[in-house]
Amino acid sequence: MLARAVREGRIRQLAPKVYTADLVSPPSEIIVENRWRVLARVLPGAVIADRSAAEDGRVVSGRLFVVSDLPRKSIRLPGLEIRVRSGQPIETPVPDLSWADGLRMSSPARTLLDNLPESRRRGGRASRTLSLPELEDWLARKSLAWGAERLERLRLDTVALAEALGATRHLDAVGRLFDQVSGRLPPRPQAGPLLVALTQGRAWDERRVVMFDRAARATTQLDPSLVPEWLPPPETPGELPFYESYFSNYIEGTEFTIDEARRIVDTQQPPAARPADGHDILGTYRCVSDPIGRSTTSDDPDELVGYLIDRHRTILAGRPDQGPGCWKTEANRVGAYDFVVPEQVEGTLRKGLALVNGIPPGIGRALYVMFVVCEVHPFSDGNGRVARVMMNVELSAADASRIVIPSVYRDEYAAGLRRASLNDGDLEALIRVMAHAWRWTAAMPWPDQAAVKGQLEATNALQDPITARETGLHLDLP
Repeated sequence: MLARAVREGRIRQLAPKVYTADLVSPPSEIIVENRWRVLARVLPGAVIADRSAAEDGRVVSGRLFVVSDLPRKSIRLPGLEIRVRSGQPIETPVPDLSWADGLRMSSPARTLLDNLPESRRRGGRASRTLSLPELEDWLARKSLAWGAERLERLRLDTVALAEALGATRHLDAVGRLFDQVSGRLPPRPQAGPLLVALTQGRAWDERRVVMFDRAARATTQLDPSLVPEWLPPPETPGELPFYESYFSNYIEGTEFTIDEARRIVDTQQPPAARPADGHDILGTYRCVSDPIGRSTTSDDPDELVGYLIDRHRTILAGRPDQGPGCWKTEANRVGAYDFVVPEQVEGTLRKGLALVNGIPPGIGRALYVMFVVCEVHPFSDGNGRVARVMMNVELSAADASRIVIPSVYRDEYAAGLRRASLNDGDLEALIRVMAHAWRWTAAMPWPDQAAVKGQLEATNALQDPITARETGLHLDLP
């Protein structure tokens, strides 16, 4: 039946006992995407082990490392070489984990023990086991994800498993690893970079770093049909700083009438009934109206972090209880989405902002910087406001129009950010949203107060977003 189907072109053979009805995709892609089904077919009951277990089953250098009691050393398939080491699943004292298609995955304790012995790289490909710096960083990632209590349980599991397997010769090395990760011993020279960062309080969120890399690449290759390369700034700022501050605070729920906000800015005095909210308007206005500070940026991530802290301190100067200019001390979230944990804020920011020097000045770099700050959410409050300030600094530095998000466009803006986060740094939806707001901002007659007032009405900019959604109103271009 299979032979007849192959002859008739309905299926094709990829390897012995492996067929597919996908006649288009490259064989290597099909094998890698379906590796658990293939592995269960050729080595039923195998255990994903060694480097592959530490990499959560990802294929590295075209290889997958497993343990099996079947007499095989290597199985070569299109795009994948399965390297087999003799062994069996472990049931006690620390059982291996269940995996897809009846396979098993080495327990974290077994993964640690199995990766302690050094192995050689051949032909420039990944070795069977992690190098010592890689293993240190693997354990550091576990520490960041699990916390002290779960990490201690891993240490006890590893000791128990080593004793059961007669591998007590590794216990000294295991003890040193846990002591370094826990801060009881300093990292050795040439230790893994994440371990070093962890002990210095500068660890980073690896998922976010991957997201930032994807986002940075996207912003260097913007589709001109989605977003213009450049839009000119107004001849004079005029009303722009006022409305930039007003709308940026509105997005965050700090709502005043325009007349109330104008009075706060003109008198430089917050209202007695709402002093903290009034200070938010003033702090944001001071940031966006500063003729020098509003366009000061850098390619140096350390300097960018410094500017971020200074601007946050200015924006939240009227809320000392929120720690102006200080990193958050408690985790924050929006809905069910968690931002970077406090212990990884500074390290993740520096990793993300280190990529800006590879992005050309202008809209791409501006959106990238805003996304990094929003995704890290480094402060207890004021993250959205300071992220938009950082974005507009990049635009002003490139002599381009800034971006204002008017009231009616709040939900589109939030949805664009949410999709970028949930899609692991895919910025296409956010770019579309921000391109429209950029065109609107660049077309507004900011130098003329009366003309601005008229266009705000004509373009629906002042509409409540919920009312606008119910009535079908949108942000129109001037």
